[in-house]
Amino acid sequence: MEYINVFIDQLLYFYNEMAVYLIFGFLVAGILHIFFPDSFIHRHLGKNNMGSVIKAAIGGIPLPLCSCGVIPVAASIRRKGASKGATLSFLVATPQIGSDSFLITYSLIGWIFAVFRIIAAFLSAIFSGIMANIFDREQSGIKNISAGKEDNDNWIKRTGQVLPYMQNGVFGPIVNYLVAGLILAGLIGALIPEGFFEIYLNSPFISMLVMLLAGIPMYICATASTPIAASLLMKGLSPGAALVFLLAGPATNTVTITTVYKTLGKRALAIYLGSIITISLALGYVLNILALNFHIEMLHHHQHELLPEWLKLLGSVLLLIMFALHYGRNIKNKLTSGGELNSMTAVKTLSVKGMTCMHCQETVRQAVSAVDGVDNVNVDLSGGKVSFIYDSNDLTHIKEAILEKGYEIAEN
Repeated sequence: MEYINVFIDQLLYFYNEMAVYLIFGFLVAGILHIFFPDSFIHRHLGKNNMGSVIKAAIGGIPLPLCSCGVIPVAASIRRKGASKGATLSFLVATPQIGSDSFLITYSLIGWIFAVFRIIAAFLSAIFSGIMANIFDREQSGIKNISAGKEDNDNWIKRTGQVLPYMQNGVFGPIVNYLVAGLILAGLIGALIPEGFFEIYLNSPFISMLVMLLAGIPMYICATASTPIAASLLMKGLSPGAALVFLLAGPATNTVTITTVYKTLGKRALAIYLGSIITISLALGYVLNILALNFHIEMLHHHQHELLPEWLKLLGSVLLLIMFALHYGRNIKNKLTSGGELNSMTAVKTLSVKGMTCMHCQETVRQAVSAVDGVDNVNVDLSGGKVSFIYDSNDLTHIKEAILEKGYEIAEN
């Protein structure tokens, strides 16, 4: 019974501490997505130079995309003419941290660690891009880049899209991983004794290697990994090892590794993994030295005193409402969509290649829903299919919308 009480206490602690920061991070991500659409990024990443690599890193860092969700976006900018250096820079920077994960890192671990996450994401992205431009250089040039439909929308219409995108485009794809991360953080707090890592994994370098080996193949987003890292720090894990986990875990997984190999080649894959490993271990080492020599307490939370209790409570309530809306909509769709879609003659189905996670599922759903005349869009992630109601037999615009997001249409 004691373990259950500790688990619930830890779960509620992490939830309440991160909720208001998470809400604000979702809002920032929504604003960035609506007012700086994909076509804005596409136009700036086509040259084999330092400028395109830096732009890719800066453009990718605030975006709330996981290591799987970033794949189709990177494929899209690559197909539109982005150099290998810029594409790798974007692939490395984007999943390591976003506006939401930065704010909950600040909330749970502190501002020093949060700043280190940004610096690490930027340096690893720049390093990978430069290495690609030097050792995997290619002929560059912008290919068929158009302004895109988003650029023609007026500002009032875009503003109205911020809240729906927060709920469906940012929160929806990570919600299950966020729940899993909170539960795992609670279990670590309840089951692992105090000082566990100091006793059994007291070598900072070995602990960093262990976190690196655990993080590289794992699929976990930057947001969901943060409470896990905070819980591990509470149990005595070194700050450097926690940083390595937060860099390698969100940035890589088996799906991303195979996709980079297939899309950019084995040399680019070696640069991709080598950059993440090198920068993660180097900055983890630096962070350990800073924490030791300057007696920096990573889990010191003086900043929380600046937040009134009513604001933290409001954040917790709003996040709970977002959970309820998400799971309520999923239940409703399962109850109503199956028989309804199959019984209508206007239903169309396309097979989509490249969907690997919930972010992919939501991206395809939004892309198809945005086409005029489309209704009742249903995306089957496991089956790789999207079904929708559409009166016309000409599916050109729908296929273009899916291709625009970096996915492929498979012939039935």
